Formats: sequence, C-alpha cells, structure tokens
Amino acid sequence: MSCGNLLRTQSFLDGELDGAAAEEAERHIESCPECRQFSVDAAQLSDALQRQLPRHRAPAALRSRIHAALKADRPSARVLPFRGHGFWWGAASGTGISALAAGFAILAILPPTAGTLAQAVTAAHTNALMRGQAIEVASTSHHTVKPWFAGRVPVSPPVADFAPEGFALAGGRVDEIAGVRAAAVVYRHGRHTVDLFVWADRGTPLPKESITRGYRALFWKRGDLDFAEVSDMGEAETREFAQLVQRAPE
Repeated sequence: MSCGNLLRTQSFLDGELDGAAAEEAERHIESCPECRQFSVDAAQLSDALQRQLPRHRAPAALRSRIHAALKADRPSARVLPFRGHGFWWGAASGTGISALAAGFAILAILPPTAGTLAQAVTAAHTNALMRGQAIEVASTSHHTVKPWFAGRVPVSPPVADFAPEGFALAGGRVDEIAGVRAAAVVYRHGRHTVDLFVWADRGTPLPKESITRGYRALFWKRGDLDFAEVSDMGEAETREFAQLVQRAPE
C-alpha cells in the first residue's frame, strides 16, 4: 500500500486514537480505498482467528503477571491493553513466529477490549450481509424466533416485533462476537437491516457507541446479558430502535 496515512489508520483500528484524531482517521478511511480495504481485511482476519480459538478469562493474578512481565521487558514503554489488530499488523510486518505464538496465547486468555468488540460486531454484521446469510430462521413472529435460539446459543435473547414503530422483526441467526456465541435478532427498517446481538456478559467493558466503516453500533448491558445494535441507519433511528428494545419486557 502507498497511502501515507496507513500507520494512522492502524492506530485508529488499535483504539489508540480518540476525540478529534479518531474522527479525522475515520473520515480518511471512508475516503481512502486503500485504508478502507485495509480496515476490512484486518477486521475479517481478526474475526476469523477469534472464531477458531477457545477463549477463557484468565485469573486477575495471571493477567497482572503478564502485564508486569511486558512492562519489565520494556521499562520505557506504556503497556496498553491488548487491542487485537495491532498485533496482527506487527505479525504481518515480519515480527516473527515467536510474536505470533505470543499473540495466540494472549488472545486465548485475555477478554476482548471495548475497541475489539466494536470492530467484532461490525465485522459480524457486514460478513453476514456479504454472504447473504443474515437470517437463518425467517419469521415475523417472536413465538417462532425466540424458541429457535434454544439450544443454539447459551442465552435467551429478548425478541419482540416493533413493526408498528417501523422496525419489523425479520428473523434471527447464530453468530460469534469475539469468540463468544451470540444470538443475532434481525429487523428491517425500510431498506436497512438491523442486527441486535445478544450474548452472555463476561464483565467486559462495552463502548457506548461506535462508528466503524459507516456502520453505527450502540451497546448496553441488561442483567447478565450484553447487547449491541448494528446497522447503517442514521443516529436518530439507531437510538429510537435501542430505546424500543430497552423498554420492551424481557
């Protein structure tokens, strides 16, 4: 790639930019075919690798020892939480097999960060649309969709039809978010497809909102469940749908 902003794009994907810098990087990615394709490739690679790896939350003492060891190895460096794509960029740039092995070990024991969750839900949404597999069970009835998830995912997602409000239930599918099986309840709003992802809470902090490659995601927790709404709708419509779900009875 020849774009001079590639390193800034990588920093954005790693969650190392915020505020105006993040917004500027996001705008550049949307306008630059090279950086946009790099973002898509990085998200798909990370998601594919995470699908193949079992994930186990490491005890707090073990995570502390790992961070202490990393800090001791590079005393002048600031040890950041694992961001996902930053490692893969290093591996692809020739860091070596030892770094690759270390990355697999970290992926297996550390929970996802808020930044990797934002990328994971967007990748799951876009991948399903590109494959033409957004729906595995097609129905406008919650009496059909909700029972379909039983035995397929370790959660019982709330399923409701909001057709009178303009968000019609279309069906559902099983997906994975950062290595965890999740229910994806699918809605239609005009020409927009809306994914409502639901998975078991593991104590991971959730971003409140993210915009990744033109897709907007909202996150929230309820009880022992984590939620993420993903679509290409505008901000007002996105928030309206989230409020409908949050107000609906469980």
